[in-house]
Order: sequence, then structure tokens, then C-alpha cells
Amino acid sequence: MPVSRFCAVFVACWLLLFDTSATLAQPTGSMAGDMYHEAYYLLDHLNRGLPPLDPPVNLRSPQATLETFVLASREADYARAGRALNLNLLPAERQRERVAALAEKLRYVLDQEVSIDWDALPDRPDGQVDLPAAAPDALVGVPRRSFRIATLQINDRPIPVRLQRVKTGEAAPVWVFSTNTVENIDGLYIEHGPNLLERHMPAWAMRSSLGKLRVWELLSLLVLGAISMTVGWLLQKLLRRLLRRAHWRWSEGLSRYIPTPLGLTVGFALFYNLNLIVLNLQGPVIGYVNPVLLLLTIAALTWLGMRTVTYLTHYLSQPYVDQTDNWEDKNARRVLTYITVAQRVLVFLALLVGIGIALSQFDLYRTLGVSLLASAGVISVIFAVAAQPVLSNLVCGLQIALTQPVQIGDSVLFEGNWGFLEEIHHTYVVIHTWDMRRVMVPLTYFLQKPFENWSIKDSHMMKPIYLQVDYRLDVKRLRDKFEELLRDSELWDEATPPIVQVTGVGDETMEVRALCSARNPADAWNLHCDLREALMAYVRELDGGRYLPRRRVELARMDNAGQQAAPRATRRRQSAAASRETAHTLPEEAGPDGDEGD
Repeated sequence: MPVSRFCAVFVACWLLLFDTSATLAQPTGSMAGDMYHEAYYLLDHLNRGLPPLDPPVNLRSPQATLETFVLASREADYARAGRALNLNLLPAERQRERVAALAEKLRYVLDQEVSIDWDALPDRPDGQVDLPAAAPDALVGVPRRSFRIATLQINDRPIPVRLQRVKTGEAAPVWVFSTNTVENIDGLYIEHGPNLLERHMPAWAMRSSLGKLRVWELLSLLVLGAISMTVGWLLQKLLRRLLRRAHWRWSEGLSRYIPTPLGLTVGFALFYNLNLIVLNLQGPVIGYVNPVLLLLTIAALTWLGMRTVTYLTHYLSQPYVDQTDNWEDKNARRVLTYITVAQRVLVFLALLVGIGIALSQFDLYRTLGVSLLASAGVISVIFAVAAQPVLSNLVCGLQIALTQPVQIGDSVLFEGNWGFLEEIHHTYVVIHTWDMRRVMVPLTYFLQKPFENWSIKDSHMMKPIYLQVDYRLDVKRLRDKFEELLRDSELWDEATPPIVQVTGVGDETMEVRALCSARNPADAWNLHCDLREALMAYVRELDGGRYLPRRRVELARMDNAGQQAAPRATRRRQSAAASRETAHTLPEEAGPDGDEGD
């Protein structure tokens, strides 16, 4: 084939293909010639099979068209409401018989699925908007020939509901529902229309009673809710009774933790599924019911998971709780600490998972999440500041579980408060003090500030006893008495021998320290209090109390010239204020030995 003929055939095929593509790309309805107008679609005819109306309907703007359709539908004049539809895809002879049915179906779908924002609907013939916020996808000052009202779904396929501005011949342009919208009315009605139960409802039950919530829908929701909650309540009662009658060790705790959240979960889940299967409610108002039921179901399921974790950890920790009374069992305290911290972490994670599942069910929050990621820098700072106390304490809980500076049952002294570590929570610990108080201390305290742990290695403890006595006391006699008192006491663990030492001297007394030891801090405290009382009683009764603390005073004689003379005598007088530990006061009198000088 010559090159020139081949080129001619190629050009002819290209022109034919271009003409076919251009024809397919034209708007619905035949075009008036080859003319194109950016402000409207040019049609040869519009709804040729429908007779003229007197008076004609107002279709001059998007708001006027939708208002005409809604008002005529409320009056059940669907033949008039159907004038807002572009029926050009239907044969002319079928348009008259189908217009009312299509208008009624479209009215039902819009009434149930679309919340019309009348302020966003342009009320100008050219469809222009004055503010970009009213229609962000439109250009201000540019005529529009198409306006999207909503987007609905048919088998997960998006179907836009649009108004289009069309012009036929010399008539003024009008706004009508597009042919694509009209073509999908039947499919939208099947997807979003009334179910079998609704089709058989009487007329009185179809009236609205609460916004767009009809009487039969309200009654059906109440009945289904009552049935679902009754089933959940009966399940809870039955499960709790069966578990309490069982004689297994695990059944008692299970009856306390599981039945209530399980009953709520079953009740909400049953209510949610019955609503979808039996009622299949639609509409903007009813659209809040299904999300709320879904959220309640997820919340109840999350609670069930948290209670299950709590029950399992309590069941596993109970044997070790019984052993914490024995202060020598360090392994029990260590395992109990592991279990307690693990419980707090797992409960926190279950809560986070529940919140994540709830948020993932809604497109709004997914969109919000994407928007937040766009400003990740600011959000990171805000989140770090807001969540710092919670996260830091949670991390401290894990660190305490791993390094174990404190354990459940440890005897600790912090800021003058002595007690036992009773519980470890997500962000704080509970210390049961000796005077029956509960002190809440943040977890970060035990990692940032010094404190005393009296049982971190073992519970053995030594306590000192300090006495202030006169210099003339024979310390050996006091030491023998202390040893005798120790051997007679059941609290002494015999791990440390009796020790009595002179640890200091003052102007008038000497300080004697006695050391005693016991199996745990509580016994050590009681032991050293008992021994201090016994030792002070011994010193007080020894030789009539002559070894109690005394105050020495030197008397000087004045001569006739007012000058101080040499001291003639130095007398000992008993101190008016005895030792603070004895609170014993002797009357003022000369020393028992009658000495006039030291």
C-alpha cells in the first residue's frame, strides 16, 4: 500500500474516532446543534411526554426546584413534584405513567437519607455562590450548571444526587434532577426504601412523632430495646446464680466480675443487630440510633475485657496475697508486684483498644485523624504536654515492675510517714500507714526522690534505744539488765546480740544507746518501745533514782565589798526538769551522799 493511501486511511479513522468520542461525551439529552454553553446544558426537549401544567412549577434556581419538589411531595401531588425530574431517558409514552412513582420514591429516599442544608442551596438562576464557604468546590462569580445535593450508596457504589441547569429552545433555563439521578431512583429506593414490616404498617403509624421518627419506628425501638435488655438481664442473673452455686475456687470471683458486663454486652449487641435486621431504620434522625447502639456495644465489650483481665489477675494473685502476711516470703511479694503492674497495663491497653475500635467505625473521626496528621508537629507538642503525667506514671509502673525498688507489702518510710505498700495503680500507689491512714503517692515519687524501703532485701530490722543518764551510772549493770529483758521478749529474733554503748557525753548527762533486732519492722518498733519503757523504769528505781539526769549549780559567797569570794561549797541539786523520755520530776533536795563538792 502506498504511503499516501495509508496516511489518508489513518486520518479518516482518527476523525471518525474523535467524532464518536465527542458524541459520547455530550450531556444527557440531544444537543441543540453543536453549541456548548458553560452556564447550562442545551437540550432539544425536556420531558416531552408530560402535559403542560397551569400554573407552571418554579424551577428557576436550585433552591426553588428543591422547594417545589418538597412542597408538592408533602401534598402528595407527585405528578407536580415530578416536573423537577429530567425524564429524557424514558420513552415519551412512559413518562406520564412513571413520573408520579419516581417522584414518590425519590421523596422517600431524600426524606430518609438526606439532611438538606437550605442555606447552602443557591437561590440564583445561574447557581452562583457569594461565599466560598457555602460551596468550597465552586468558583465565586462563575455560573454553574450542576449542583450536587448529596451522595448515596447502592451496593457500596457512590451515586451522586444532582441538580442540573438545562435549556430547551428559546425557553429560559431551568434546574431539574439530572438524568443520572433519575435513572438510579429505583436502585436507591431498593437500597434505602421501606422494609417489609414498614410496607404493612397502617397510616397512623407512619406519621412522624419525633422529628422524622415515625410512630411505628419509635414503638419498635422501645419494644426491641426492652426485649434486648431483658435478655441481657436474665443472662446476668442466670450466670451469677450458676456460678455462686458452683463450688470451684474460680467461680466466686467470676460471679463478681463477669456477669454484669457480659449481660450489658449481650443486651446492646442484640439490640443493635435486631435494629439492623428487623427494622433497618434510615434517615438523619434515626442515623443517630445505630451509631449510639454500636458505641454502647463497644463500650460494654471493652468493659467486659477490662473486668476479665481484672478477674484473671486477682485469681492468679490470690495465693500470693495470702502469703504476704509472712514478711520473710520475698518471692510472694515480687510475684504479686508483677501481677499487679501487669493488670494495670493490660486494663489500660484494653481501654485504648476499645476507644480505637469505636473511633474507627466512623468516617468523621477517620477524616479528623488525617487532618490531625497534617499538623503533626503541633499535635505532638499538645499530646506530649497533656499526656505527660499519665504516660510518665505508666512508664514508671513498668519500670517499678522491672527494677522493683518497691513491692507489694514492703515497709517504706517516706517524708516521715511509715507504712506498708498496699496497692499499685496506674498512676499512684497506696501506702497503708501505721495509724490506719491511706496515703496516695504518685509512681514517679519512687523513681525521682529518695525514700527508705525497710524490706527490700529482707524484713529483719534493728532499732536503737537512746537514754540520757547520770555519769555515775554503772553501764555494765544497764547492759546486763538490757540482755535480760531481750531474752525474756518473744519479739527478739536473736539475730543481733544485745548491744549497749555510750554514744555521747554532755555537760550534765551521758547518752547510752541500746540496739535490739526483730523479724520485721512492726515487731522491731514494738520491741524497742517495750524495752525503752522497761529500761527507764529500771534506771528510775535503781538506788532511788540517783542516776537520773541532774543539773549541777555552783554557789558563790559575796564579801562585804561586793566582791565574789572563793567558793565555799558546791551543792548538787536535783533537776526540776527530768528526762523527756521519763517525764519523772524529783523534789529539790540535797544529793543523797551529802557531798559539798564534786
